Amino acid sequence: MNLEKNNAVVVLLVNLGTPKQPNTEEVRLYLKEFLSDKDVIRLPRIFWLPLLHLIILRVRPKKSAELYKKVWTEWGSPLLYNTFLQAGLLRKRFTDKTDPVFLIDVAMRYGAPSLESKILEYKNKDYNNFLILPMFPQYSTTTTKSIANKLEMIMKKNIGLEQQLNIFFIKDFHDDEQYIISSSNQIELFQNKFGKPKRLLLSFHGIPKSYIAEDEPYQTQCFATAKLIAKKLNLNKDSYDVVFQSRFGKAEWIQPYLAETLETLPSENIKDIQVFCPGFVSDCLETIEEIGDESKELFLNSGGQKYNFIPCLNGNTIFIDMLENLIRNYKNATINYKELV
Repeated sequence: MNLEKNNAVVVLLVNLGTPKQPNTEEVRLYLKEFLSDKDVIRLPRIFWLPLLHLIILRVRPKKSAELYKKVWTEWGSPLLYNTFLQAGLLRKRFTDKTDPVFLIDVAMRYGAPSLESKILEYKNKDYNNFLILPMFPQYSTTTTKSIANKLEMIMKKNIGLEQQLNIFFIKDFHDDEQYIISSSNQIELFQNKFGKPKRLLLSFHGIPKSYIAEDEPYQTQCFATAKLIAKKLNLNKDSYDVVFQSRFGKAEWIQPYLAETLETLPSENIKDIQVFCPGFVSDCLETIEEIGDESKELFLNSGGQKYNFIPCLNGNTIFIDMLENLIRNYKNATINYKELV
């Protein structure tokens, strides 16, 4: 191995994932992998797997494929496009001769390009140093820990691989100053163009409340992020709400729920709102369709008058600054992924 490769660090921006195409079969394959993850669905396998294969994977893929078709781009899904956009912007930050050399690429927890395929691709080119950067600001067992568990699976599957690699892992960046500044900046840029609302909703992805009982820090980190953003924007407690979206099933999830908030705000004479999702660094099906369209319809049908969704960070320059700094100082920001397994 030459000296440059020995010093180089392969940086993988790891996001959730996406089907290859917006058709029923590809969506079924994607959902099968996603919903089979024990970190995402913690129901007993003997109950969940028959339900998944006999009902959900027969019904849901067609409906989801139609939603993906609405947001699909010529470059693929919005999530894939935006994550590659971020990687491309980062590559421009590392064009000078630096020590070590950073190679920026993208991997997905589910679907393609898979985490395993990317690790093996670079290992076969004699790169042994990897920085795994989950694109989830707040740590959750359903996202970041799932990535760590996937790494463990990859190492067990490929015998001898673990001994050949140096893997660095970033756990979260929920209170990183530049992340907070970039989120605040994204909101301000939007409001400079469209005005300020009567109420700003900071909406995070929800998880079942039962997960919190297992020392899950996610909810605490979400509220901490929201508080820091509000402080940066000089918001008082009556001008913003923290809510949680995407609940499904009958189990209790962490609250307050976005849907219920949207239904009740108009009755409190809050009829002009904006929604920003700090937990999503890239726009995707969920932000565009659920938050951008479905939530807007719910709010307006409940008596609201003005609803705006603020786009995610995507290529926000300050956010790219933050990622660059995380990468350059990775030895101070990383953990051993096995601590999470």
